[in-house]
Amino acid sequence: MHEVGRVILAHFTAAMHREKDGSHLSPAAQSDLKVAIRAFRALSDFCLIAQYRSHTPETIKYMSQYLQDFHKYRHVFGEFCASKADHKRAKGASKDLAASQARQSTISNYFQVTPMQKANVASANTQEQQDLVKEVLGQSTFNYLKLHLLTHYVQQIVQFGSLPQYSAEITEALHKPLKDTYRRSNRVDASPQILDSHDRESACRILVLNLCAWGKELNFGSYIKDLVAMLEKDRQNSKKKTESPMFEERQ
Repeated sequence: MHEVGRVILAHFTAAMHREKDGSHLSPAAQSDLKVAIRAFRALSDFCLIAQYRSHTPETIKYMSQYLQDFHKYRHVFGEFCASKADHKRAKGASKDLAASQARQSTISNYFQVTPMQKANVASANTQEQQDLVKEVLGQSTFNYLKLHLLTHYVQQIVQFGSLPQYSAEITEALHKPLKDTYRRSNRVDASPQILDSHDRESACRILVLNLCAWGKELNFGSYIKDLVAMLEKDRQNSKKKTESPMFEERQ
């Protein structure tokens, strides 16, 4: 759900920067921008209500209405969600049109044409090619799996309850140490480096736990006591950071 929102937000940003000068949008661009705002607002409201921990018939009704509104206005993003196949098809269509225009230009060279007329024809041909590319890319749709899943949210909530209880954010958070270790590697032979880093971190954690336990049982010197106290404080802070706020809230 959040990934779909990020995708739509990216399309929304692209729509706002469609013109070179965003402070002087053309009437057509202003109209598209208003439609884009309506679409993004509808999807945002849908996502917010979907995260409720309890629902009523009214909230279910609102969810369905917001999703319908999004599908009503989503066409404005068609140009920006085109796939590689769509871009390839648009490029081929533009190339064929350019070849046809070149043949017509060759024929017109037999007649007397002023430089101004040639420039006007070239400008018109360029605009025609751009319009064709825009038309082909505008035929793309949002028919992909993650967007289709939104249509089943209402049914899932009615049958099984609120959606946050099925969230994978807690388990996904466990991947963070592995990802951080990968970023510290040279990314060429990462697996041994990740394992070695994990071994070192585990050994250090065990050493800290042993020192903290010995500090409570043995009479260390003042320097060792300060070191143990600092290690214990760092361990407690690290433990608080790794605990998920969502998990604590659900307890």
